Amino acid sequence: MKIGELEARSGASRHTLRYYEQLGLISPLRQTNNYRVYTEQTLHDLDFIQRAQSMGFSLGEIGEILDAQRNQLIDCADGARLIEKKMAEIKQKIANLQSIYRYLDEERANFEASAAKQLELQQLNNAAN
Repeated sequence: MKIGELEARSGASRHTLRYYEQLGLISPLRQTNNYRVYTEQTLHDLDFIQRAQSMGFSLGEIGEILDAQRNQLIDCADGARLIEKKMAEIKQKIANLQSIYRYLDEERANFEASAAKQLELQQLNNAAN
């Protein structure tokens, strides 16, 4: 299939497809006229790339996984370790975000308390005048 069909079937833009090609994530075949030709495997790779990105894997990490799969350098145990590592990273990000959330919640409460005090003072000043 040519790039237009791949674009339609995968939902990825031509720009994205070419970028993935530059990164080595996908590899089209070249016809004698130098047109790119993509296989069904490219669709599977693109699906994997999209799913992996949604799980927090970077394009660099995805490239390493795809390379290991293509060269049969990864087994189930390796895959489990990769997923475990990503889960630990996500857990740490959640902890960091929770900490930021608590801080922001405290700051919001402080601002609300200050605003209430200012309003009270304004009301007292207006009543005194």
